[in-house]
Amino acid sequence: MIVWVIAGLLGMATGLRIGWALVNKQSVVSSAMIVALGNLALVAAFNWPPLTVLIDRALHWPNISVGLSQVALVGCAAGSCVMITSVASPHSPGATRRIAMFQYVVAAVIAATTLVLFFRAGRQPEMSPQEYLSRNSASSSSSLPWLLPLLYVLFALTLISWAGMRHSNRTRRGRALFLFTLGIALILAATAYFLMRAVASTHLVGIGTAATLLGVAMLIVALGSLLPAIEDWFGGRREMRMIAPILKELERRQPDVGIGERPRGPLIFRVAERLSLISDALYLEATDAQQALTGRGFGPGNELLDDLDPPDVSPTEQASAVAKWIYAGRGIPRSAEGAERREADAAFPGVEWLRQPETYSDREWILEIAQQYRSLERSGHVKSP
Repeated sequence: MIVWVIAGLLGMATGLRIGWALVNKQSVVSSAMIVALGNLALVAAFNWPPLTVLIDRALHWPNISVGLSQVALVGCAAGSCVMITSVASPHSPGATRRIAMFQYVVAAVIAATTLVLFFRAGRQPEMSPQEYLSRNSASSSSSLPWLLPLLYVLFALTLISWAGMRHSNRTRRGRALFLFTLGIALILAATAYFLMRAVASTHLVGIGTAATLLGVAMLIVALGSLLPAIEDWFGGRREMRMIAPILKELERRQPDVGIGERPRGPLIFRVAERLSLISDALYLEATDAQQALTGRGFGPGNELLDDLDPPDVSPTEQASAVAKWIYAGRGIPRSAEGAERREADAAFPGVEWLRQPETYSDREWILEIAQQYRSLERSGHVKSP
């Protein structure tokens, strides 16, 4: 059951990477991730007893699933190695692709040689993968087929662990890379143990313990691969709730900005599209307010927003001033006249207040304004400065 769950998680991670590659431009890194996760899912699946028996009987060779597991492990190491070296590569995209192809060719040669050595070892009685490993990995007569793939996997995973830890950081993708690298490091430890048994008999760790370590490692790799999608989903849902109040108000005032809006699609794209709508509507509102107060808008021939310096206040205070301006005009039509309309226009802090602070990206700035507006709406009134 546990093996089935691990294989399912790895299959889900592979499917997400395939979907991402189909939506976005295919790259060496995304292809390598698909190869690595797909092969690791095969390693887990080949060790699920019902599937193991089915494959052995379908191919008419006892324990063939164990040999296929070795090939899949080589494929996982190759894909992971291509991924990490491509991310860290200073070369041009063309050179990176050529290096990746060379790594795949080397892995394919090692995988083919591994299968040849497996078949040359001859048939053995049907047994579970764990029992097969226990009988053959420490046998001097049958340890040769294990040496070549284990040495390759050990070398590749050592490189991946070193590079992965070096490029891990506190960002969303950096945290996922750290978790992925941690799983790879555990696979490296299990591989090192199997190599020790193939070279010299050792009883420091049992086969069951090593297999459990390998299962935990595959689970961590799956979670590391799924972490960005999980964080994107929860973060996207939180941001959609955050921007909903100000977006609703701005769409009421500037209905033209919503023309062509896609109601469905990936959550991360929908959030980005709504942030863009808020940005456009804010500048349209600022143009109207500037026109009402001074008789002229801003833009080419008047004030260029890019030439204005943001006010000398904290980003939170700046975003709060913009949010209070939008909040002051809620429910008041642009065509309305009278004291309420004049009061709403008078709350406009100035064009320069829309200029994002230097420490904020476009996305972060719109989210900060939306958060301040949501706080005002939840409190029910504008606090005096």
